[in-house]
Amino acid sequence: MADKNQHSNRPLRRPKSIAVLGTMSDAGKSIIAAGICRILSNQGVQVAPFKAQNMSNNASPALLPQKDRRKRLYDTFHEAVGSSSKEATNSPLSAIEQQGYGEIGTAQALQAEACRLVPRVEMNPLLLKSGGRNDEGEFLCSVMVLGKQIVRETYGKLGKRTSSLKKMVLQSYKELGKATEADVIVLEGAGSCTELNLMDRDIVNLPLVRAIDCSWLLVANIDCGGVFAQVVGTKACLSEEDWSSCAGVIVNKLRGDAKYFEPGPKMLEKMIGKPVFVVPYLYNLNLPEEDGVGIERRLAREHSDSGSSHKGGTPLVVVVAYPHTAIADDLCPLENDPRFCVQWRRSNIPKPYPHTMAVVLPGSRLTRLDLQWLHNSGWAQFLQKHAAAGGVVLGICGGYQMMGLTIEDPTALEGSTGARDALGLLPVETTIQPIECKVVRPQRGRLYPSKIPIDGFELHCGRSEIVKSLGRSRTQEIHPILVLDSGRPEGMVSGNVKGTYVHGVLRSSKARAELLIPDRKQFPVVSDESEDTLDPLDRLASHLEDCGLTYGVLRRMMKK
Repeated sequence: MADKNQHSNRPLRRPKSIAVLGTMSDAGKSIIAAGICRILSNQGVQVAPFKAQNMSNNASPALLPQKDRRKRLYDTFHEAVGSSSKEATNSPLSAIEQQGYGEIGTAQALQAEACRLVPRVEMNPLLLKSGGRNDEGEFLCSVMVLGKQIVRETYGKLGKRTSSLKKMVLQSYKELGKATEADVIVLEGAGSCTELNLMDRDIVNLPLVRAIDCSWLLVANIDCGGVFAQVVGTKACLSEEDWSSCAGVIVNKLRGDAKYFEPGPKMLEKMIGKPVFVVPYLYNLNLPEEDGVGIERRLAREHSDSGSSHKGGTPLVVVVAYPHTAIADDLCPLENDPRFCVQWRRSNIPKPYPHTMAVVLPGSRLTRLDLQWLHNSGWAQFLQKHAAAGGVVLGICGGYQMMGLTIEDPTALEGSTGARDALGLLPVETTIQPIECKVVRPQRGRLYPSKIPIDGFELHCGRSEIVKSLGRSRTQEIHPILVLDSGRPEGMVSGNVKGTYVHGVLRSSKARAELLIPDRKQFPVVSDESEDTLDPLDRLASHLEDCGLTYGVLRRMMKK
């Protein structure tokens, strides 16, 4: 249970902060930070999340600042990185100012939800999206500054510039406090907080903690083993001053009951001089994971998945994990739905329908490269055979684009110009548009014709249009996948082949059954009555409180 002490609603002149740092990537920082946000919010605290720099291909829409503050923040960015960034800018400010939404990491959007706030781009001022190579074969990174892509360059060049962006990060932190009137800002770090060779350009971990002058929690991942070495090693790498501001250690992802770690907590506390909180793994939480780590973990099981591995004969849904998969958390609700057996595949192509009920093509960071991979790997032939046999193919965003006839990139946004043959499953042609035309907006509507409500968002650079010249025989059986609240039809359905630009289309239990089961009479699927019984963020908050991270404890951790 949470402490009974209630927070006064009197706004503070300067928000307090607490940072959640980690011993490694995938320690669970994002989820812990979200849980802390909800604990504070449940006590009436006006709280906001902040992550200075995130590297993820999972993104969500977020409100842009007001124009005057937006210009001030962008001027700070250009001042930091120099005039060369203006020459490389793909998204002119004049175009940016016409749009109300940018994009931030999905983790920060989730944390905003935990705070009961609308996501804002100041919550994640720098978002790095990997994908593609330059002519020299060097890996490229798209740099999203306050929700919009400003420059695309190599990691080497970006690393040299990172430390100069500290002023812009601090300005974003201050602007976030003003915009949300936050009493508390919960910061999230990135990777390990003790990468000593990178400390001089670190703007998201301890250097930021020092600049803000706040306390911090260290999250360690016991599921990977070596938790004592993780924590003690982190302490050994830090100065006494940095370690003195650490308020405690969270031993995260313990499998089983916390008693199995005894007397570990007291041993660790004696070694480091800090309180230790043990947080057992919380199953079926149905919250998104870090994208790259989560996909690779799922793929580790693909060669052990066989035709006999269905859970009690439940329908098999295969998700194609192409190399540049993006916004993979679209599949999180489906993976936690006991009515389906979900398998991620990359090299292990399954048998087509009726062995495989449905195939999902998720979003893509580089659609044309992933389309080429589908053709070269044998997946394209499988998908055509599967659809012809009566199986479902559902494409979301980039997956929808791949299902058409062609994808053209006239401005070489994805690396080269020209048209590329797509899968030919839907009578649409897609044109990749310049980055300043990128569509980023929340979206609501209803599936057609069932009227099942859908609540999601669009985030894409492509424009897809029906090819009417194919004749009535090819186009007469198509209809939109949903009708938006604005009245505009969206996406396309042709038999059991379905495509949409709307992320979040699988959040609804009823929508999952309608979209993924080709014949409801032949394959009856019972209604999933378990969803929406308890907000997973409230469940997470209660779990952390049971582990000792109560409101009172968190309040005492924060510097006055």
